[in-house]
Amino acid sequence: MAVDAIIQKGNKILLIKRKCEPEKGKWALPGGHINWDETLENAVIREVNEETNLKVINSCLVAIYSSPNRHPEQMLAAVYVTEVAGSPLAGSDAADIGYFHAESLPENLAFDHREIIKDYYAKNR
Repeated sequence: MAVDAIIQKGNKILLIKRKCEPEKGKWALPGGHINWDETLENAVIREVNEETNLKVINSCLVAIYSSPNRHPEQMLAAVYVTEVAGSPLAGSDAADIGYFHAESLPENLAFDHREIIKDYYAKNR
């Protein structure tokens, strides 16, 4: 299982460029695997901090994505909307980081992250 974080600033969303496989070089929501002894909530706090240098202040589960085709390891994803503090800086698994307008996301998004972002904005506009 994995977690992904939606971090919004105005009408922009924070994405990281993946430094590692799978989907190396593609843009993605910050996130990653849940450790064996970790809750979903703690995993999203850890992953956001590791990949973006941001501190999660608040988070709310918004959806679970379970399509067998969403990830090469058939990974389920719990998606959280997070409120953060700090200045973003590309971290451990991120080659780059940036805020993107929802209407002009990079073409090369990893996994099903375009669908996740589209679903989020459809429900929250």
